Amino acid sequence: MRFMIVCMAAVMAGSGLAAAPVRASEPQQAVTAPSARQLALTRRYIDLMMSDQLEDVVREIMGDEAGRDSTVPEEDRQFMVELTTDLLTDLIPQMINELVPVYAATYTETELEALVAFYDTEMGRSIAAKSIQVMPEENRVMMSMMPQLLDKMAARMCQHYGCGPGELETLRSEMRAGAGFDSSPASAPPPKPASR
Repeated sequence: MRFMIVCMAAVMAGSGLAAAPVRASEPQQAVTAPSARQLALTRRYIDLMMSDQLEDVVREIMGDEAGRDSTVPEEDRQFMVELTTDLLTDLIPQMINELVPVYAATYTETELEALVAFYDTEMGRSIAAKSIQVMPEENRVMMSMMPQLLDKMAARMCQHYGCGPGELETLRSEMRAGAGFDSSPASAPPPKPASR
């Protein structure tokens, strides 16, 4: 389950479909429904950001995440990678349909025109494709940092709640185990070097 969540986050972040930015410099205004042109431009922008490489990248990320659990037999691991990849790939059109009005309401028509104009160029398409290609490495880096994050979280929780002797180590181990990581400090694999 953890690797499915990680994968969806990576798909969204790597494809440029992460949460739309809030414009801090502009005063808060009443949200108005996006125009038909904004919706059309948004769909074009998302289409330009997506890549035919996406399914292969999702499969690689899923394989990396599933491979972390050495207790799962290889046949079962392959089944779960294929099943999850298929299900996530099937959900992408629905995710896009849900995101179009969000993006259309967030970006102005002028901003959307600029995004489409850029990503419809050779340079823009190259950047979009490379954003997809780098997703497995992004995921590996993020996951390599998770044990450190969990350890710091456990320390802060113990500081806040006043853990007794030995409770910090127990909490740290339980948090790592609950997230699917070995409780030893060296459980996170180092990121793999990027292939070219």
